[in-house]
Amino acid sequence: MKIPSHIGKTPEEIIRVEYFDSAGYLFKSMAWLDYFTRVRSFSPLLYACADARHGIEYLLFEELVVSTGATLSVDDYRRCVNERNRFVKTIAQLTPDYDRLKQFTRIVVGIEPAAPKLIDWDHKVLMKAWGELSHYLHWFGARVLTTEKQDWLNSTSAEIKQIIEPLWINITSGRSGIMHPKDMHPTIKEIWGRFRVGEIDENGARFQMKFLEPVHK
Repeated sequence: MKIPSHIGKTPEEIIRVEYFDSAGYLFKSMAWLDYFTRVRSFSPLLYACADARHGIEYLLFEELVVSTGATLSVDDYRRCVNERNRFVKTIAQLTPDYDRLKQFTRIVVGIEPAAPKLIDWDHKVLMKAWGELSHYLHWFGARVLTTEKQDWLNSTSAEIKQIIEPLWINITSGRSGIMHPKDMHPTIKEIWGRFRVGEIDENGARFQMKFLEPVHK
């Protein structure tokens, strides 16, 4: 799928984008940043921060669903909706081996040359970005010292771009995904069990899966 360009969009075109997922919100945030370069006013930066925060929240929700094998309970879902800062804690609680499982998934996918690149997200980094963007959605000082000063706008836009642009580059670099144990072939699941507890390392897991390659294809 070709990634659409966010360059040169008008406010109406940005507002009418209806991709209400993590990639869609981050696309809109990048479009607002680009629009700022043409008008040099604060509103596009404000909209960029708001859309990027929505993108991060949706991204963490997607990570939570993937981590649980799409078996997220209604209660856990409601807790995350009511408390945005619970996403990372809930992932850690429901899938304590999540980082290890991501590593194992990359090993499995790496055996297949034609497999798409898997995107890796650091949940703590995402929450840090969410908090940094939140600063601009609250009162942050008098207008004469902030939004009415071009130097402030220039430095602020650079700071916001440094937060948002890496997220956009990463989300457009591959696909999110994880191989949940319930979906593994029994032989692969056995290797996962040994990898999970540290009986074998990454090289050992890769060797065993390549040796059994016909089994998991």
